[in-house]
Amino acid sequence: MKNGAIVEINGHKWKVLDQTEKGVVCICENIWDRKFDQKTNNYANSDIRKYLNTEFLKELEVAVGAENIILFERELISLCGLKEYGTCEDKVSLISVDEYRKYRELLPRTGEWWWTLTPDSVASNGDELWVTVVSPSGYFFGNLCYDCLGVRPFCIFSPSIFESRAVKEIE
Repeated sequence: MKNGAIVEINGHKWKVLDQTEKGVVCICENIWDRKFDQKTNNYANSDIRKYLNTEFLKELEVAVGAENIILFERELISLCGLKEYGTCEDKVSLISVDEYRKYRELLPRTGEWWWTLTPDSVASNGDELWVTVVSPSGYFFGNLCYDCLGVRPFCIFSPSIFESRAVKEIE
């Protein structure tokens, strides 16, 4: 599977972004609206993280097997460079601003607003509500965590699901 390929998994289109020692890094092409959280820009404590790693993850595990979705660490560095929120581990996440920059050439404009996991700043700096989002034209913008914006799950799959043809390229 080459970078940029589109595959279908559990009724969702996923774009292959990278192949690392951990596995195949993918982002969901389908976008649906959901709040980040009611009161925090800290992804580790957010409603969107809980949803992605429970309901959404369960559906994904049925499609590809729990063992084929790789747990990975998320660095929760704010847009202004503060590290107060630390790290967390997820099987399904949102992309960070730094990852968006890394994979930007493979992520064309969507015409929609969508969340990253990157807070604009942190609580000790007086900001508990603003989260960095990607605009319809691809630039960064700050948005309040309690608004409904696009969700694009981001995860790492075991290469075995691509080798076994359990998942096939569709575009």
